[in-house]
Amino acid sequence: MKRTTIKKTGEHVYTEILKNGLQIIMVPNDKVKNYYLTLNTKFGSIHTDFKYNGKNYKLPKGTAHFLEHLLFNMPDGTSAHDYFSQLGSNINAFTSYDITCYEVYSNNKFKENLSYLLKYVYTPYFTKELVSGEKGIITEEIKMISDNPASEIVYGMFRNIFIKDERQYLISGTVEDIKKMTLEDIYAAYNAFYHPENMFLIITGNFKPEEAVAITINTLKNFEFPKYNKPILKEKNEPYKVKNNYLEKEMNVDKEKVTICLKIPKSNFKSLKLSDLELRLYINLIIRINFGATSLLKEELLSGGIITDSISTFMTLTEEYIIEAIMASTEYPDYFIKRINETLKALTISKEEINRKVNSSLSNLIMSFDEIELVSADIGEDIINYGKYITDIYNYYKKLNIEVAEAVLKNMKKYLVAITILKPKE
Repeated sequence: MKRTTIKKTGEHVYTEILKNGLQIIMVPNDKVKNYYLTLNTKFGSIHTDFKYNGKNYKLPKGTAHFLEHLLFNMPDGTSAHDYFSQLGSNINAFTSYDITCYEVYSNNKFKENLSYLLKYVYTPYFTKELVSGEKGIITEEIKMISDNPASEIVYGMFRNIFIKDERQYLISGTVEDIKKMTLEDIYAAYNAFYHPENMFLIITGNFKPEEAVAITINTLKNFEFPKYNKPILKEKNEPYKVKNNYLEKEMNVDKEKVTICLKIPKSNFKSLKLSDLELRLYINLIIRINFGATSLLKEELLSGGIITDSISTFMTLTEEYIIEAIMASTEYPDYFIKRINETLKALTISKEEINRKVNSSLSNLIMSFDEIELVSADIGEDIINYGKYITDIYNYYKKLNIEVAEAVLKNMKKYLVAITILKPKE
C-alpha cells in the first residue's frame, strides 16, 4: 500500500492496486464518525459507440443509466436496497456523462457494507423481464427530467453548443431510446466496462485503510474476472460550430434563466504548452475575477436590479474544447446578455486579483477535507479528467502567475457563443 501526503493539508491518501486491476484510493479522517464508499466505473452516457473484443457496438443512448438501475437486482430475487436497508445504510447510484458511481454512506458495519457493495456490483443479473419492467420506471424518470428547469439549463446548453459530442443527449436517453433497449445491450455494456481494471474504489471518512484493503481482497477472491480488453471508443471529432446560436424555451420558471455558453478550442492555447489541469485553473481564475461573487460586474448588475442573485459559472473540458457557461436569473435578459458580451470582449486581470483568488482557493482546499463526500467527488473527478488523484494541487495553485494568465487571456479571444433562455410560460 502506498501512502502519500496531500500537500499542505495535513491529510494522507492511501492507494492500492489489486491483482485483478481494481484501484483503491482512500483518505481516512478520524475527526468524523461516518464513512463514504463509492465503487466507480469509467462508463458514462457518452460511451455508446465502441469496439470490444473485435466487435463494433452502437448502444442506445441511456444504456449506462439503464444498467445502473438494473444492477441492484440480485439472483435470489432480492435487491441491494433490501440488504443495505437492514444495515441502516444510505445507498444510491448515479450516472454522469463519463462515469457510473455506486455509493454507500454509513457510520457502522464497515465490513458488511464494503463487502456487499463489491458483491452486488460484481454480480450481474439481468433478464428480459427485468429489462422490460425497468423501461416504464425510466420512462417516467425521463419525463420528470424533461420538465425540470434545473436539468434543462444544462441539457439545453449542451444541445445548442455541440454538434457530434454525446453530451448533447440526455444521460438517461429519450423515451424512444429506452424502447429500443435490449438484454443484449445491457450485457454488452457490462462485459465491456465493468472489469476491475476499468474501475476504482474510493473510501473516505472514519475507517482503517489496511482493513479496507483486506476486506476487498477477501471479498473479490471468490470472483473470476477475464483478461481485461480495453474498449476502444469511437472518436467524434467535434467541429468548430454550434448547433444553435440562440434558443428560447418556455418552462415553469418565475423569471428568465439565461445561459451564455462559450465553446473555446483548446488549440488556442497550444503554444503555451499547458496541461488540461493548468489550463482549467487559469481560465477558472479569469472567469471568477470577471464574473464571480466579488466581481465588479456582479455588483453592478445586482445593485442595478438586473439580477437578484450571483452570476453562476460552469466549466467542462472535452477532448478538443473548453466549455464555459455564464448563467443568471433575470427579468432583463437582453441587457444581461449585452453586459456579459461587453465584459467578455474586455476581460481584465491583475496580479493582486490572482493572488487573492489563489489564496481563497487554497483556504477552501484545506477546509474541504472536513466534507468526506466532497473529497470523494474530487478524487473521482481527478481520475476521470487526469488519470490520477492530484495530491499536489497546492503546488499547481502556487505556480499560477500573472504572466501566464495574461497569455491565456490573450488566447481566449477565439470562441463561439450559444445562448439559451428559459422563459416563464405565458
